[in-house]
Amino acid sequence: MKTKTIILLLFIAVQFFLNGQPVKNSASFQNSYVKISTQNPFYFELTNGETYIPIGANLCWAKDMDTLELYFKKLSENGGNFARIWLNFPGHEIETEYGKLNETNAKNLDRILEMAVKYNIKIKLCIESFRLISDETTFFSKKQYHISNGGPFENMEEYIHTEKGKQAFLNRLKMLKERFGDHPAIFGWELWNEMNAIKSDGVEEWNENMLPRVHEMFPKNMVMQSLGSFDSDGARDIYRYINRLTSNDVAQIHRYLDLGANLDICKAPMDLLASDAIDELRSYEVEKPILLAEVGGVKPRHTGPIEVYEVDKDGILLHDLLFTPFFSGAAGPGHAWHWDSYIDKNNLWYHFQRFSEAIKGIDPVKENLKPVKIEHPKLRIYALASEKTILLWCRDTENDWENEFVKGILPSELNGLSVDISDLVKNKKIKSVETYDPWKNEWSKARKDMQVELPDFKRSVVVRIEKNRS
Repeated sequence: MKTKTIILLLFIAVQFFLNGQPVKNSASFQNSYVKISTQNPFYFELTNGETYIPIGANLCWAKDMDTLELYFKKLSENGGNFARIWLNFPGHEIETEYGKLNETNAKNLDRILEMAVKYNIKIKLCIESFRLISDETTFFSKKQYHISNGGPFENMEEYIHTEKGKQAFLNRLKMLKERFGDHPAIFGWELWNEMNAIKSDGVEEWNENMLPRVHEMFPKNMVMQSLGSFDSDGARDIYRYINRLTSNDVAQIHRYLDLGANLDICKAPMDLLASDAIDELRSYEVEKPILLAEVGGVKPRHTGPIEVYEVDKDGILLHDLLFTPFFSGAAGPGHAWHWDSYIDKNNLWYHFQRFSEAIKGIDPVKENLKPVKIEHPKLRIYALASEKTILLWCRDTENDWENEFVKGILPSELNGLSVDISDLVKNKKIKSVETYDPWKNEWSKARKDMQVELPDFKRSVVVRIEKNRS
């Protein structure tokens, strides 16, 4: 397996060189595993020592493998280096019969790993997403596990609460391990998609038992868990419990713009609901990377993609969900859902490039960046600050999805605004000030002053301040 992986990596590296495509330390990236930073546990690093910021989206499935590869290509061309894949989508399901390997689908997973290497993308593999075991033909039913279809289980409760059920989960993983080994293209193994949505209790005990056992199987990869959209106060207890487990490497949260949600924050501007999600996880006092791992907009109670997508041709929702989490202290930008019906349909892949451009050259691990919020009468300012660098993402408070798409209020050009950074600079001198307009993809210089003068802009602007060390 190791020899096969090395040959594949060398082949891909040569192909990139011959085709004249950008490599940017491809071999080192491709051979490195993702882990939690030893220097700053709120961020990731690679085993080659480089800081890793997972820039990407949920690309969980596609209508065919060629379409999925096209998504990978578009993401990679725009600075993306991360994707999430569901392993029990029909074309990826290796176990179409209980306990038996489906060779056709296994070859599809082979290709996904090859794509990940080819396009310099680390993939988070979500092992399961079913919610019940029955003879029903539904998206969330695991029919092949039911006794009526040759499986060993009467229902979901038997699967969750018995050692036989836990062993079935591990046996599925053994098939994957025998096929792929400890592959460096794998960001990590996610045990379940939104596990608190299953038709059984016992989620806490199951995770406490299974997370360490999966760690034993894949010692070189991270292991993590996900829960359903945080849209009610009732989700807090299980969120706190699962995310504080030491065997759960990454604190993850799912949240959607959802007018049917119980929490009002889920009906707010995208930047507010996203920053609140990160603040929620930070309140648990976890010292591990935090990710807004699923985010987007839905019709009430997740009955389909939100109608706003149809008119959001500029991608303001995508822009906000990318920038807000990272500038709120997350280990990366938000990872969008609706990659097909929103991002690809509206051709919004360039937003990943704009985020990458905004943070280029920034190393949050080495600089020990900390999240800060700055009060302003016309802007919501999300900041990351260290002894050397201050990063500001400034968002127009009057422009949001409701004003722009429901009320028809177009974004105004903001003129003559400034931001007071004296509390962050303190007694140090300012070395340089630059601003970046992510809507125009333009950098410009600004005067070195405690009152940073912002350029004229619409919707949002990024500011980077470099301080002298002495």
